[in-house]
Amino acid sequence: MNHTFTPLTIGSTGIGVNKMQAYLNMFQERGLITTKVNQDGDFGAITANAVREFQAYSRLPINGKIDDATWSAIVNKLRELRIITNIPVASRSFFLAKGSQGLEVFKMQEYLNEIATKNSCLRPVPMDGMFGEQTATTVSMFQYLYDLTIDATIGKATWDAIINTRNGF
Repeated sequence: MNHTFTPLTIGSTGIGVNKMQAYLNMFQERGLITTKVNQDGDFGAITANAVREFQAYSRLPINGKIDDATWSAIVNKLRELRIITNIPVASRSFFLAKGSQGLEVFKMQEYLNEIATKNSCLRPVPMDGMFGEQTATTVSMFQYLYDLTIDATIGKATWDAIINTRNGF
């Protein structure tokens, strides 16, 4: 099933933007791009510029938006560079929970399903971009298995654990 979600772009806010800004800064520190962004969870012109630089570096279509292909390229580059993430978030209100929807939820569902193929204790979830009951249950199960606070939400610690586990760290 092919889903199309609104990309993260100028005006987007939240944990997905916050984490992507941090990843872009990691790439800037390693000389892959030149633009350093403010890790505030608000997608502005400077973040869009850094995204365009990363897209050029990765030979992706350059549009300054974090779509599915750009998101995947960013996370795969983290894995390639063997970067373990432990990134604070700019606001306690930045998390994914029941009722959340969109690209961030879809990508977390994708990564949880990748982890589930290697850990039979974790149930796969529908990859629909909707944080519903099944996603909440799988997130809670992941949190239990990886010794995280069990709250059925994807905040800073759970986000980093999902990315790091998916990337094999």
